[in-house]
Amino acid sequence: MSRPLCLLLDGAFVSALPRDGATATRVAWRPEAPGPMVEALRAEFGAPASLVIIVGLAFLEIAEPQLPPVPNDVRVRMLQRDSDRYFALRESAAVASDGSVAFAMSSALLASWLEALSAWSPVRAVVTVATAAVLNGLDGEWAVDAGAGSTGQLTIREGRVQRARRRRASREAAERTLTIAELSGGAWRASTGALDLQLLDADMRERRHRQRARRWWQSAAMAAGALLLLGWSVDRWRERQLHALQQEAQTLERTTASARAAQERLQRAQGEQAAIAVADRRAALGDAPPAVLARLGALLPRDAFMQRLEWNGTEWRIDGSATDAAALVPLLDADAQLVGVRAAAPSTRYLENGRSRSSFSIVFHTTGSPAPTRGGQ
Repeated sequence: MSRPLCLLLDGAFVSALPRDGATATRVAWRPEAPGPMVEALRAEFGAPASLVIIVGLAFLEIAEPQLPPVPNDVRVRMLQRDSDRYFALRESAAVASDGSVAFAMSSALLASWLEALSAWSPVRAVVTVATAAVLNGLDGEWAVDAGAGSTGQLTIREGRVQRARRRRASREAAERTLTIAELSGGAWRASTGALDLQLLDADMRERRHRQRARRWWQSAAMAAGALLLLGWSVDRWRERQLHALQQEAQTLERTTASARAAQERLQRAQGEQAAIAVADRRAALGDAPPAVLARLGALLPRDAFMQRLEWNGTEWRIDGSATDAAALVPLLDADAQLVGVRAAAPSTRYLENGRSRSSFSIVFHTTGSPAPTRGGQ
């Protein structure tokens, strides 16, 4: 069995670099048919001990969602649940985020790659090119492959992806091109890091969580078995061996710390799932943010773009733009669930791509929210 292997999947080529290796190998491939690529790598490298996968920008949808300040694992679940809202995907998506920029790709396409690669060698981690760069401590402006005719740009500052985009042009002079040698270290760190940093869908993430827990418990069981064998082999040097057994017991305590920590994380995750279920039930109420958003989505015309929804405890406020912002106040006021509809600020007209638009800022109450006191109006 050969050394572990890191793979960078770009639009037309797969780059392979053994762990701690110096020279990468490139293999042409067709993303919709990964089998021949796997066979070519098998012929070159044999059977690696394990794999880590870096997915290039050519396959990734990019978003900068405005979400509440929640932990990154909760953020990833929110993006996963409403992936069609944030990404140009109409199918199940695998999602990754570092807390600012989010990435997604087709879950079915990723699953087909993992199925082919897992039949060759265990896959320990799947990360985006941006996550691998961040985890490897890179900083600055970087160019990456983004598919035929496109170049990707990553801006990394203070351990975060600040910007990610594609453009149909050659890379800028100030940018440096990322290679698998500069990314592989971050990918290997991801294999032992938090699962919310990996590019996975909900089912993949759950399976990897179980696999990690199983490996930790297997290690603990092997250590315990070694201790039993050691105990049975005690003979004339019993006192010395007893001391060695005590030392091994302390080692076992340390080696199983990760498994116990995994169990604690599982319990926390179950608690978070229960909290999400409570939030889902709360969302069914008419004055909850999801219900208000749903109602506004049904009422506002298709040309309206809402940039902000805000609630101050007594009234809701929406800001955005539309082709005819003046028509929105009477439109919303006509709905029985919205009361006290009025403009909060003057509308401003402007041109966008040669078309006239106007801004709006509207406040209202819902029939389920508390009415404001006279002193607060």
